[in-house]
Amino acid sequence: MKTLELLGIIGSVVTVGIALGAVIIGSNDNLHAELRTEMQELRAEVRTEVRELRADVHTEVQELRTEVSTDMHALEMRLSSVERRLAKFEGLLEGLRDAIAAQGRADPRAESPA
Repeated sequence: MKTLELLGIIGSVVTVGIALGAVIIGSNDNLHAELRTEMQELRAEVRTEVRELRADVHTEVQELRTEVSTDMHALEMRLSSVERRLAKFEGLLEGLRDAIAAQGRADPRAESPA
């Protein structure tokens, strides 16, 4: 009887081991499926956030381009104004130089080295 009892115990242990193995494998498969699902959800969330971030960055870049364009236009206008004033000033200096040179020729003291 001892052999039969021993064989029964061994059979029970083997059966319990097989059952536990099946439970562990089943749980492992479920865990993998849950992890796969969660990873897919996280990927979808990240993709959505990246799209939103890209849209935000695109909007910011467009706004910056508009601001820079406006500032450049204003700077061009100011530079144009400075160029006009500088040309006017150069004309005045040339006129003044010509007037001084003409006055020097008309002065008799300037011609005679007495």
